[in-house]
Amino acid sequence: MGMADARPLASPPAKADFLQLRHEVGNVLLVLGTHAGLVAWFWLAYRVLPLALYVPLSLVACVIHQRAMSEWIHEAAHFNLLRTKRWNDLLGDVLAGVWFALPTASYRATHFQHHARDAFFLPGDRDTAFLLVGSRRELRHAVLRDVLGLTVATQYLRFRDSSGQTAATPRFLAVTAIAQATLLSTLWWLGRLDAWLLYYASLVTLYPLMNRVRTYGQHAELHGDACRLRGSTTSRTMDSGIVGRLLFASPRLLYHHEHHRWPNLPWRALPPLCRPDEDENRYARSYARLVARTYRALPERG
Repeated sequence: MGMADARPLASPPAKADFLQLRHEVGNVLLVLGTHAGLVAWFWLAYRVLPLALYVPLSLVACVIHQRAMSEWIHEAAHFNLLRTKRWNDLLGDVLAGVWFALPTASYRATHFQHHARDAFFLPGDRDTAFLLVGSRRELRHAVLRDVLGLTVATQYLRFRDSSGQTAATPRFLAVTAIAQATLLSTLWWLGRLDAWLLYYASLVTLYPLMNRVRTYGQHAELHGDACRLRGSTTSRTMDSGIVGRLLFASPRLLYHHEHHRWPNLPWRALPPLCRPDEDENRYARSYARLVARTYRALPERG
């Protein structure tokens, strides 16, 4: 449902109405379908595309898959993948977390700090603070670090607690190791290690850039020609059409204004709560225009 078609409700619905058995089955099938789509891409594209197209398009296909997995970890972090918390976390780990070596519990601990904040891109909000820039020069350098693979370590380390430890359990580490060993063995046997190399090349280069654009779209505060990152109070719904839904945020995460108002609700409950208006700090349709405005509003040097 696009923003223009959304219908406001007088009050938010009950979570249980949108997390019944059919919704749980639907969630799992959507995750498995995303995995199947990635496998189908690597099987088909390798056979029909020249190498000059296969490599860059595969990198994009991988970041689309990674974007989807990040959204499902997000749903699991809010206990919205399955009703039973134990199974919610287990399937969140097995279906999505293993791709990033990131357990649902680690992400939840960090992400709930984000929801506890009234302002973003500040210390204490580890979802956004590491993306803060104060000038155009800093933003250009940050984007360069993203695509060179230098940002990914910062992204991963934010899930460590104050003692430097992650919440990864021995079971999760074992599951991740088994999953990766199985994947690598299978790809080696098939003679297709290129798929693994392309996937993790995308994860360390394109994924951080995608996450930066998505986060600025959701939380950069705009006032005319001015933009504020540090201390922004904006949570924005971004619906920029098919390309935006593929690359940056699908319906699992695009209703971000509504998500911050009702963080307990599953993604299916949010579209009816969407109330489009002219406030661009609540609703916008173009990541490119928003990021360009953010860039122009920054001073050349901090």
